[in-house]
Amino acid sequence: MIHLSVVSPKGGVGKTMIALQLAASFARDGHRTCLVDHDPQGSSLVFGKLAERAGIELPFVPTCARVSGFDVYIHDHPPGLAEAYPSRIAIVPTLLDAPSFLIHRRGLRHLEERGLIVVPVASRFRSDRKQQRDLVAEHFIDQPIIKDRDLYPTLYGRGLTVVDGRGVPHLGKAKNEIEVLRMAVDAAIAPTGNGS
Repeated sequence: MIHLSVVSPKGGVGKTMIALQLAASFARDGHRTCLVDHDPQGSSLVFGKLAERAGIELPFVPTCARVSGFDVYIHDHPPGLAEAYPSRIAIVPTLLDAPSFLIHRRGLRHLEERGLIVVPVASRFRSDRKQQRDLVAEHFIDQPIIKDRDLYPTLYGRGLTVVDGRGVPHLGKAKNEIEVLRMAVDAAIAPTGNGS
């Protein structure tokens, strides 16, 4: 059984988007996958309702309840940092402006001090911004980078992820970004065997 926590000290950095993409990726690979929404905002649950209304059967189960019987649990946490998580692995997205990144760095230290394996993710990267290019060059050379693409919110509104999306520009590029993210997560799981 694998548990993964998607966390950040800051809101609005793409935690739910990343949690959804990871859930779809693990489900695509045949894992019974549960996306546990810990955020009172309930964005993962809203996504499930959007998919249901669109007649889409999700390959993973979004819930806020304690459930069992799954191979993979992706935990979508609210903004802020806790003393303990249901996982030994934390996927930590950040925006690439100076204030967000400084808060992100403090958050990484907090998580590492608690013994978590962290997977930092540059979220909503814009290559037309020098500050963002510089931060990526210095801190995210071998880390996942998710570009700022309209397709992520577009697919969310349709109840789809990039794994099962269709009919939107740059889908192939987004799929590659999520594959790089998945490889980084798989590498973090390997030493623990299960992320717990």
